[in-house]
Amino acid sequence: MTPEPAVTAPFLTPASRCTAWFGDRLSDAVKLALMVGFESSGFDQARFDHGPLLIIANHVSLLDTLAIRYALPAPERARTATVGARDFFAPSSADRGLRRALRACTCSYVTNAYRVCLIGRGDDMGDGIPRITAILRNRWNVILFPEGTRSRSGQMGRFRMGVAHLAAHTGTRVLPVGIRGTDQLMPVGSKAIRHGRVVVRAGEPTGVHPGESHADFLLRMRDEITRLADR
Repeated sequence: MTPEPAVTAPFLTPASRCTAWFGDRLSDAVKLALMVGFESSGFDQARFDHGPLLIIANHVSLLDTLAIRYALPAPERARTATVGARDFFAPSSADRGLRRALRACTCSYVTNAYRVCLIGRGDDMGDGIPRITAILRNRWNVILFPEGTRSRSGQMGRFRMGVAHLAAHTGTRVLPVGIRGTDQLMPVGSKAIRHGRVVVRAGEPTGVHPGESHADFLLRMRDEITRLADR
């Protein structure tokens, strides 16, 4: 058996597996306790049978990752990583004492429970391109938010070029996903989860077409995700 590359091996330790199991159960408990209505479509197992997918979606809430993972078939959820911004989750050099300890614990829980690969920000994703490429080539799916940050206005922001580069460079199929309702459950700036209804819809897996520019590919994906989120 080929060993897991360094970028995915931490997700498969006993502690990480246990935390991921707990994270899934916690999602079930929150959904039940807060009477969250959940609807999903387009995530049938057959879509994942021809290799890993780069799952891209609009980003309006910290709950978006959980919503997508909740919609995934269980076997795929176990081999799906999420891209997250290092400066948002990891302790900073300015953090001290209890604050640093709390941020470190939170970061550890999030990265293990939801298989988060922390990277830099920017169009080039900092050190993200080679790390995400390694994950995809190890046949893991990757959840990525092309806007790079959550929308504050409800309108979809500009998509980062790194997404198109990954799709073209690795040949990975892209699964566009539209999310609606997570911003009502947990708006930007909120620390509490409310009750409500979440809809997660996936389109058809696709790739960068021959002769298609990165800008045109991103525009096509943005239009498709908008359509899925508005359905």
